Amino acid sequence: MIIPLPLPGTVHIWYASLRQPQPFIAQMERSLAPDEWARLRRFHFADDARRYAVRRGILRHLLAAYLHIPPAEVAFVYGPQHKPALAPALSETNLHFNLSDSGEMAVYAFAVDQAIGVDIEAHRDYPDARQLAERFFSPAESDWLRQQPLHEESSAFLRCWTCKEAVVKALGDGLMIPLHDFTVAHWQTPPRLIWPSALPSDWFIHLLNPPAGYSAALALPAQWGRLKIEDYQARIQKHGQTPAISLPPAPPQSRPHCSA
Repeated sequence: MIIPLPLPGTVHIWYASLRQPQPFIAQMERSLAPDEWARLRRFHFADDARRYAVRRGILRHLLAAYLHIPPAEVAFVYGPQHKPALAPALSETNLHFNLSDSGEMAVYAFAVDQAIGVDIEAHRDYPDARQLAERFFSPAESDWLRQQPLHEESSAFLRCWTCKEAVVKALGDGLMIPLHDFTVAHWQTPPRLIWPSALPSDWFIHLLNPPAGYSAALALPAQWGRLKIEDYQARIQKHGQTPAISLPPAPPQSRPHCSA
């Protein structure tokens, strides 16, 4: 299947379970490059290797569908922090992407002409959430967390954490900034990014609606007057189509939102 590139001002979001049957895993493994196979063989645990093969294979197949090439021909370059980007020979579309995984779920984000960052985290209890916030969050974020009900503290911590991680990933390798040096005021409408210096503050920060049991966020520098977040996987399946790789349906989730 050929997937149309995201329109300007649109971000495509895909969710995929990493727990797949062996035939699907084998299909993903066949598309991996030699360097990816080398990394795959370095995993000590079978589940870690399986998750890597699936998330990387799905990335290759999605990019192949956007670029109209075989998955094995997708080529990457890597920055100092090993963030992948399309190789120069494939960059004429100016397609940007980012991915994140946690537990058994991965999220992929695609946009044209715009760097993006996405993060997903599996829910779990954080009895030391306040201590972690003191270490990694800004003073304003730590103050906000202390105001949350105790039974909501772990989920509140993850909302803030995923926003901050998404921002750092959108910045890429060009600018490394400590997590506690900036504030994501995600409790405001719309969410606002506060830098410690003259860095641009016009960013889109979005708390996504991932499958149950996960928190996720998207971040990108604002260059558009309006941003549309589109769960493209759900759109394809709604119209009775499937990607070329027969990407498994995402688990049930609430409807993604659009934000001005």
